[in-house]
Amino acid sequence: MSKSYLWSAIFALAIIGWFGSGYVLPANGDGDTAAIEQQQKSQAKADELAKLFLVGVRESKAVERVSVFPVRGTTEASRIVEVRARTNGIVEKQSFDDGDRVRAGDLLCQLDTGARKAQMARAKAALASASRDLDATSKLASSNFAAKAKVASDKAAMQLAQAELAQIELDMKWTQIRSPIEGVLRGKPAQSGNYLQAGSMCATVHIMDPLIVAAQVPERLLPNVTEGMQAAAKLVTGETIEGKITSIAMASDRETRTFRVELEVANAGEKLREGITSELYINLPRVVAHKLAASALTLSDDGKLGVRIVVDENKVKFAPIKIVSQEADGVWVTGLPETAMLIVEGQDFVVDGQTVEVAVSAAEAS
Repeated sequence: MSKSYLWSAIFALAIIGWFGSGYVLPANGDGDTAAIEQQQKSQAKADELAKLFLVGVRESKAVERVSVFPVRGTTEASRIVEVRARTNGIVEKQSFDDGDRVRAGDLLCQLDTGARKAQMARAKAALASASRDLDATSKLASSNFAAKAKVASDKAAMQLAQAELAQIELDMKWTQIRSPIEGVLRGKPAQSGNYLQAGSMCATVHIMDPLIVAAQVPERLLPNVTEGMQAAAKLVTGETIEGKITSIAMASDRETRTFRVELEVANAGEKLREGITSELYINLPRVVAHKLAASALTLSDDGKLGVRIVVDENKVKFAPIKIVSQEADGVWVTGLPETAMLIVEGQDFVVDGQTVEVAVSAAEAS
């Protein structure tokens, strides 16, 4: 064999041995094996995460809250007095009209006095005559020229005349119908020419200071209301007024099952009017609650209202909640842990027990 063939064979065997050394030689050490295994686990974990559903979450912490419950009501006069006639007669004059302010003693209606003046004149004349008769009889009796029975009879006649005069004077006084209190006239009073009988309405006087806000409170809220407690109300005209509860009905309205509650407030200058739609705020007991965006709420498979949260090892859990109050920018709820990882994006696409990938919601992070 020539030398060239021999060297070619030796060179070929060297190349084959070099390529086969990776399979026949031992590994470099345990460190390379551990690195490979760690790389394989990381790759498996990455592959697993790639398969998980991504949800947006934010941390929600419960806070102590005093909530209020608005109850629809209206403003009313704190007292209404119906001023009625105590005798018959035609109204000759009425001095005030609807909306006028009156003081105690102001003349509201003047009835005619024509016939009563004549009756009074006769009663005075009868009293004077009876008085003269009694004087004369008494003098005669002192001289034993008149019997004591005559004196007693004349005395009784004089007393009767006095009583008749007093009655006519009282009836004359009643022709002037005056306001018993200070307040504001509401409704059109009796007009000139109207005939009033005893008991007929002359005018209605409303006391506007203090004013009350009357509301019908649902029976379930009644335990939160007590007489003397401070409360507030907001009028539809924009004012917010404060006062105290002065009256709670002992019986409910049979149709609505609500109880009338009155809030008394100061109304200096009587600037606030009657009949204004109002909201009476009832303070509810303090609660520890979370404030959530309404968009975070969802329903369980059986129709319960709640939210979905993330618990240990990124597991999804449905948490039923109870709404305690609502505001323009969210709702206050109870039923959640003190701190909860709330799913705010994708909550409608996951189920209980599902493992998810979580990310802080950009819309909620701040």
